[in-house]
Amino acid sequence: MTSGIGQAAATGSLSGVRERTRRAIVDTAVALWSRDWNASLGEVATGAQVSRSTLHRYFPDRQSLVLAARDHALLVLGEAAGAAVQGCASAAEELAALLRAIVDVGDAVIYLYADPARFGGSGADDQDDSAELREVVVRAAEEGAIDASAGPDWVIAALYSIGYAAAEAINHGTLPRSRAGDVAVRTFLRGVGRDDG
Repeated sequence: MTSGIGQAAATGSLSGVRERTRRAIVDTAVALWSRDWNASLGEVATGAQVSRSTLHRYFPDRQSLVLAARDHALLVLGEAAGAAVQGCASAAEELAALLRAIVDVGDAVIYLYADPARFGGSGADDQDDSAELREVVVRAAEEGAIDASAGPDWVIAALYSIGYAAAEAINHGTLPRSRAGDVAVRTFLRGVGRDDG
């Protein structure tokens, strides 16, 4: 009986190691490919501190890692967005928090949206959360925080575009990470805010 418990613990520990290794590979792929899409699997393995053969045990070819990294980036973005809006008192606060979340997980955003065609027709748009975001935008307009005349589609496009631009600026070293969220939110709110003048 004791040996069975020990074996189960060892199996669980081994699964934990496997999951950490897989996660390290996928995290590295997202970070590396958000900066250089042409980086090789060897470079991903080096960044993840695993051998090339270990990487291939988890991902037999580049496309399998590309798709796994896509799924992981979607999860990271979704979790960041969900956590960001907790406790917001208004729709405008939610939009600002969402934009900060987009900037915070910039590598995932760049990876997902730089060229969705790289996912072979099963891109980031497959998991569309625009209905929820549209509802937040409509509420922000009703609250008088943003200009309703632009329409939700424009506001959503502006939000993602500014978040993407901020993430790119961080990667290129032209905007410090510590200031990027503030700059993005200020640019967004001044751009879509109501002009009462």
